[in-house]
Amino acid sequence: MADKKPHNAFAVRCHFFGEKEKALYKYAESYFGKENTFLVINSEEKDLKIPSGFNHVIFNKSTILNYKELYWPRDVGWKCGDYCYYALNNVLSSYDYIWLAEPDLKICSEKSETFFKAFETHTFDFMATFYGRASENLHFFPTAKVLEAEPMSCLFPITRMKAEKIKILYDIRKKVSAKFIKGELPPNDYPNDEIFVATVSKRMNMHCAALDKFTPFNFMMFRADKDTVFLDDDVKEVKGKFIMHPVLNKEMFIKKRLTIFMNILKNSKDLSNWTHGTLSKIDDKEIKEDLQKKFLSEFKKFLGMEEKGK
Repeated sequence: MADKKPHNAFAVRCHFFGEKEKALYKYAESYFGKENTFLVINSEEKDLKIPSGFNHVIFNKSTILNYKELYWPRDVGWKCGDYCYYALNNVLSSYDYIWLAEPDLKICSEKSETFFKAFETHTFDFMATFYGRASENLHFFPTAKVLEAEPMSCLFPITRMKAEKIKILYDIRKKVSAKFIKGELPPNDYPNDEIFVATVSKRMNMHCAALDKFTPFNFMMFRADKDTVFLDDDVKEVKGKFIMHPVLNKEMFIKKRLTIFMNILKNSKDLSNWTHGTLSKIDDKEIKEDLQKKFLSEFKKFLGMEEKGK
């Protein structure tokens, strides 16, 4: 008698509903089925409208999950993708595994079955791309110290977790949260999803694996750093066994580049402190405005918007 096929759910992790969310949803639906495909949306927008025909779970710090027991950092939507698993596990039942993917993921095979079917025979508790020991160069590496285990990491744009293991991670996330909620530890020390899930799952002796090692698909164009990005128009003709991330439309590309730029500018302490300090000490309105204009002119030259020497 053939082994029973595992019961899988697939969820698109998002904050709103747009064309990319719709596209990935429909792509996954063709394999997992209409009743097993979901949007999992971290949003506090009261009038968020989702078209009919799209199963969805909407959560936030006071809906399904609770900020009094789970720390809610300012950048939770980007930093804590594992919260989507906890929200889904609170609502869904009877599933063996839950897949979670970001809408800027592109699986280049025309049929979703070509990618997902290969994983039906694997029984790992947690699968994620590039799962392994964490490099000390990782931005979030220092946050692993609160987890009291060997730091592990992975990339989170597409992951799969055994449903029965989600509560274990959720309970530990709440325990870790307690000191942050009380203000005993600074927000920057809070582990992100990749460090937390990878490290704790190994600490709890879960059976984990690098997802990219169990498929013939090529992950050479799969990254999660601030410098790697692909535009929809540039990769629309790419077909075959490739997985790409992040693939963005023009609007989202500009938005994300601007966010990175603003963060770099904000964290440039010497420039920020000197500029604001200089301007704040000038009482003469005319001199201050003239200097501001000259600063702006030099910055435009820096961006290539004005010819130098003008």
